[in-house]
Formats: sequence, C-alpha cells, structure tokens
Amino acid sequence: MNINPFDLSVSDFVAQSAKWCMEFSIPEDYPYDLKVEIADRVLFDAGTDKFEQIADEAGIWIEQERTRLGEVLPTFSTHADYIVRTEQWRDEFKIPQFLPYTEQVRIADEVLRTLDRAKYAGMLSTAGEWSQKESANLDAGQPFDGWKEQIRRQLLQIQKGKYLMIYLPYGAGNFRIEQGTLTSVDWNKGTVLLHNTVYNRDETVAIDNIQSIDESRSGSGALGSVQTADLRLVGSDWYRGNTKL
Repeated sequence: MNINPFDLSVSDFVAQSAKWCMEFSIPEDYPYDLKVEIADRVLFDAGTDKFEQIADEAGIWIEQERTRLGEVLPTFSTHADYIVRTEQWRDEFKIPQFLPYTEQVRIADEVLRTLDRAKYAGMLSTAGEWSQKESANLDAGQPFDGWKEQIRRQLLQIQKGKYLMIYLPYGAGNFRIEQGTLTSVDWNKGTVLLHNTVYNRDETVAIDNIQSIDESRSGSGALGSVQTADLRLVGSDWYRGNTKL
C-alpha cells in the first residue's frame, strides 16, 4: 500500500513505532494496513490521557516526515527546469504538464541533448540567467504543491486494471469516492479514467481534485463497511473473529 506522507495520522505513527507496537501487542511483521487498523482500535480504547500523550509524539513525527520529504525534492535551477516552467518551451517540446514535476524535468533534460545549439542559443542563454537567479534565491517558492506531486507520483506507479478508491473533496470537510479499475491516465488533460464495475460505466476524475488514493481494496462494494470480523485482543494475541492472526 502506498502511504501519502501528507495525510499521516496518529495510527500511522503507532504502526511505525516499535515502542508503541510493543506496548499494544501489535506484531511488527503484520501488513502495514492491518497494523494501522489495530492501532485505530487500541487508540480508541486507550483513554483520553494516553491518546493525548501519543498524539503529542505523533505530531512531532509527522512534522519530521514532511520535512524529510521536502529535503529530497529537487532544486529548481537547471536548464531543464527552465523549459518545464516556461509554457512556450514546455509546449514546444510537448511535455505533459500534469506529469510529476521530476518526470517533466527528466523529459526536458533528454530533449536538451538533441537540440541544435545554434537554433536555441538564445533560449539557452536566457535559461542560464534564470538558473543563476533561481540558485541565488534560496527562498524561491516551489513550482508545485507537494501533496499534489505525491498524488501524481503515486499514479505514475499504478498499473492499469488496478482497483482504486479515489477520494475527492465534497463540501466543507467531506469527501466523495469514485471507484473502479484504472483504465488510463491522460497526463496532458490531467485526468484519470476509471471503469466502475458496479454500474459498468466509465468515470473521469481530475488529478488536481484528488485528495488521496486507496489501492488496498480488490473489488466493488468498497463504499460500504469492510465485511470482516472484529479485531479483538485475547491475552497477548490478536484474533479476527475466532481466527488467531
């Protein structure tokens, strides 16, 4: 399962903490989504004081994770960055604007190697000046939203035919869900095409509207509750219904 680092929760923190997994008897070799599910249950039963203690630790961890993500994002100061961030040249080289930013830069870099330097000497000179200015401006804003970049990177890795639940904003603080098998991603138009297997019809979703993508389900009916027995702790062992995990 892909984990969106911009949508981490206290349960994610517990699932990734050896200390809290041990305290709550959550085996570290369990699948990640099962550990999060167990963490949800034990946090609910832990009481307000315990939850607030864990939530304080989780807040620090979540901030560190987001900082760590930011540190690995690229520096925007190359000729390829200039092409990607200049609409004229991005259109000239037919670089899809809804691809992840790093993928656009990779394509631009490949195109640069095939250019007639005499023809594009003016462009390269301008790009050089832009690069120096960007490198000197350490406070320059990033050219894309980090959360949207993560959604695009996730989409880039999902194979066609994968069953997806896509969460979209709906009103104040609410979400609606589009679900089905992935048919295609149009990086030029910025859309995802799903085939709804319940109603046998196609649904189009705008990439920039996606809040999160759940790849963990395997078929229709995901809008309702998952039809599995409750988790329960017996001694130091976890059971689902009468089955020991």
